[in-house]
Order: sequence, then C-alpha cells, then structure tokens
Amino acid sequence: MDKRSDLMKQFVVIGLGNFGVNVATALHKLGNQVLVLDESERKVEQIKDLVTQAIVADATDKKLLAEFVDKSIDAAIVCMRDNIEASVMITLYLKDLGVEKIIAKAINEDHGRILELVGATKIIYPEKDVAIELAETLTTPNLINWLPVEPDYIIFELKAPKEYVGKTLGELKLDDNYGVQVIAVKEGPKGPFHLIPGGSFTITENSSLAIIGKNEDIAKLKSNNKI
Repeated sequence: MDKRSDLMKQFVVIGLGNFGVNVATALHKLGNQVLVLDESERKVEQIKDLVTQAIVADATDKKLLAEFVDKSIDAAIVCMRDNIEASVMITLYLKDLGVEKIIAKAINEDHGRILELVGATKIIYPEKDVAIELAETLTTPNLINWLPVEPDYIIFELKAPKEYVGKTLGELKLDDNYGVQVIAVKEGPKGPFHLIPGGSFTITENSSLAIIGKNEDIAKLKSNNKI
C-alpha cells in the first residue's frame, strides 16, 4: 500500500464474501487505506476500484501472506465465508506475523472459541449480531441504537418516554432505582448535545438518552417503564 499520513489507518481484509466486501468498502470510504486479499479473481476485479489495493492471493500460504502483511497494520479482518479451517490458519499466521489487532468472522460459538485460541482479538458473528439488533429494536419501540460494551454491559440510545419529559434526572433516579447511568442527552434531531448531564438536567420533549448499564438492569428499566 501507499505511504500513509499520520491520520490514515491501514487495514487488511481477507476474504470477499458479502461481509468482507461491505467492511472493506466502508473502511475505504472513511478515508482509510484498505488492502483486500481473496483467491477469486472475479471478486478481486469487482472490488479493485473501491479499495486501495486488491490482490488475488491464497492467504493460507504463510510465506505469501507475509509479503503483504506485517505488524505495522492497524488491524486485519478475517472473513473467509464458511471456510473454518482457512480462517483459523490465517488468524494463526497473522498472529505469528505480529499483527496486534485481528478481527475474525465466526459462523458459530465453537468456531469463535477456536479463533480466539489462535490469536483473534475480537470475534464477529454477523448473523447473530443482526438478529440481536432486530430483536432489541422490535422489543423496544423507543430504542434508537445500542452498542455492546462488555459481555454484561451495553450502551443504548433511547427516545425519552413521555413520562420522563419535564422531569430532572435527579427526580427520575434511574441510578438508584435501576442501577443505570445517563451518560449523554441529545435534545431533538437539531438540538444541543449534553455529555454527562447532572442531576438537575431536565428532560425535554423529543430528547434521546444514552444510557449505560448491565444487561439485567437495562431489562428491569425497560420492564418497569414499559419501554
């Protein structure tokens, strides 16, 4: 890849299934340098103008992989469709090459555990993650967005229920009653953004709240408030 600026990040995406293509093109649109590797000449041809560099290569060949990847890259993303053996081998080789951040797509929990054992620093379950997001959205009509932080914690953005409007955060006592914290408030689509609002902050109509808490506390909040 070309010499990068101090602000530009450098990524390698290995495997051009739907997930790999979407990740690679999205990273490049955000101004990053993106190298993609895949054995399919057709897939490489289709994406070559949408990323920094696209190469036809068998990434399970460690010597060949070393020609394109070294420890200087910011992250490698391994998304080998349904080829479990290849994804495990490539993850292991990336670890051997000194890549510090290796994000690997897994097709199931067992696959994910193996990838972690050989060096993956983060496991992605695309189908599972989409299913969970859909379930959360359908279950919580006021839900705008959510983000898993740790296995037991999430941050989610919630449109303020009408019962909250006109009350201060101190009056709502979400921390005392549910063990959750409001870490930010956005007052409507074009309104001001308030980071770490205090107890005297008053909720206005059309506000959205960014809340962090344990999964069980979030569930209790939603249940008791019929959110």
